[in-house]
Amino acid sequence: MLLADRLNTTAAQLRSTSWLQLALYAYLAFIGIGVLRQALPDELAAALRPAGLLLPLMLIAAKDLAHAPDALGRLRSARGWGERITALLPPELVGMFRLDRLVWSGFAQWLLRRKPAPAPEGVELAYLQRGAYGTAVGVAMVALFLELPINVLLINLWVADADMRLVIHVVGGIGALYSFVWVLGDRWHVGNGCHAIADGVLQLCVGVRSQGSIPLCAIERCERVDEAPERWRRRHGIHASETLLVTPFDKPNCVLVLKAEAGVTLLHWQVRRKAPRYVLMYVDRPELLASWVGGGSRPTIGPKPVT
Repeated sequence: MLLADRLNTTAAQLRSTSWLQLALYAYLAFIGIGVLRQALPDELAAALRPAGLLLPLMLIAAKDLAHAPDALGRLRSARGWGERITALLPPELVGMFRLDRLVWSGFAQWLLRRKPAPAPEGVELAYLQRGAYGTAVGVAMVALFLELPINVLLINLWVADADMRLVIHVVGGIGALYSFVWVLGDRWHVGNGCHAIADGVLQLCVGVRSQGSIPLCAIERCERVDEAPERWRRRHGIHASETLLVTPFDKPNCVLVLKAEAGVTLLHWQVRRKAPRYVLMYVDRPELLASWVGGGSRPTIGPKPVT
């Protein structure tokens, strides 16, 4: 029973850990073993060499096995071989493929100079007027154009082999092009940049990254957030899996606390999932959002005090 309890606890921890976090852990394990091998004698370093690949793969395999019940449930409801194969893959991986396709589509729309979809109708809750998303896009574009000539200069100075220089130039060029496409494709999808409230429903829309509808009656309260999400979660004893971050770039400045029985479903990073209890958001005017929570009752937060 003790072993079974430990396995269940470990599986629950793996399920609550996002794939992005797990990828970071796997990367750190790979780098850590590489650094350790440099400090050990040659015999021990050679023995540790397989662990550099096996440990990250074991972490990924353990995470995949922890989600096996979910995969079996999706497999039972799948129709056709295509859906069956997709059902066995992590939803986050499938979502990233969908997101990549949509971003490239947005880039194509930007090249054709087509207008993005109009903003949702209703009371607008903008997030670009006072936010730093536009600045971040500009900085990213300038950085990309400055990076290419600097990389060419440094590689020509440090790499003597002509064939290796060509490979590095091609890989660096592809990476810069991919970043360029993602920045402009995401910017096209974000469009005018606003959520909206209409007919008692909060319509969330951050391009193709976060979309969904939350009835105002499903929101318990709205609170101001004046610190980093990690510190806010730690101060309130809330796990990262219990929160959802809905912001184009900026640090969230408010949080929607949903009712326990809300049953809201949102599309986040192209993965449809049940909304957690806490939805961390950035909007230019959080007091306007708060004034609508509870059927238009008195705001639960006010303007940020001037310091």
